Amino acid sequence: MVPSAMHAEEMRRYLSDATGRPVRLRMNANLHSMISVRRDGTGPGLHVSLNRIFLDADSAVIAALAKFITRPSAEDRRLIRHFINSSSERIAAVALSQPRKRRIETGRTRGEHVNLQPRADDLNARYFANELKFRIIWGRGRQGEKRRQRHITLGTWNDRQRVIRIHPILDNPSVPLFFLDFVIYHEMVHIAVPTVVAQSGAAIHHSAEFRARERRFEHFQAAVTWEREWLDRLLRSWSGGKPLPVSACRADF
Repeated sequence: MVPSAMHAEEMRRYLSDATGRPVRLRMNANLHSMISVRRDGTGPGLHVSLNRIFLDADSAVIAALAKFITRPSAEDRRLIRHFINSSSERIAAVALSQPRKRRIETGRTRGEHVNLQPRADDLNARYFANELKFRIIWGRGRQGEKRRQRHITLGTWNDRQRVIRIHPILDNPSVPLFFLDFVIYHEMVHIAVPTVVAQSGAAIHHSAEFRARERRFEHFQAAVTWEREWLDRLLRSWSGGKPLPVSACRADF
């Protein structure tokens, strides 16, 4: 029998009994990772991390959850996905209710060439009616690194610290401002559009709704084109290659 409202220890005991495996449970307040499961070495035990919203789930959802972490059916996946997708406001409330980590993210909004704050403020006003609450800073990076890089994360959104971090590779006069704005805007859409869960149970951060909102950016096509034509050369420049020519900025607006 599943209790109607659980404490974490009750949830752990239920999952252990229902799966027939020893479960080590951690409750989290993540905005994106609702469920994660890994085996306890080579033994039968499971390490399970769940969002706290599951403590308030009804008996059908919790029963489906027990099967979800071992051998889920299509119906189990459907129930879990529906519960998560219908709980977006509760997920946000749980995250905001948690005490912040003592370590405060510090950083600078003013780079060598660009001040991020006024650009983010303008985007927030134009596209989000000033409803998004966040800080924006330049991330850390070592310009002139000698290792080759084929991929770089241009921007990230930290939902716990409410911080958008932009890679300093973009603090470059050869990078057009419309492309920098697009990277900032992309991270802002992550704030506005919650993650959804697929039939497989996987979190989808770039959903159809996300992509539709992303395309509303005024210079979307120009930004995509610039990334395709110039990003590889920018990466080589960052790793110690030739600087990007000023002509890379020729399409700025």
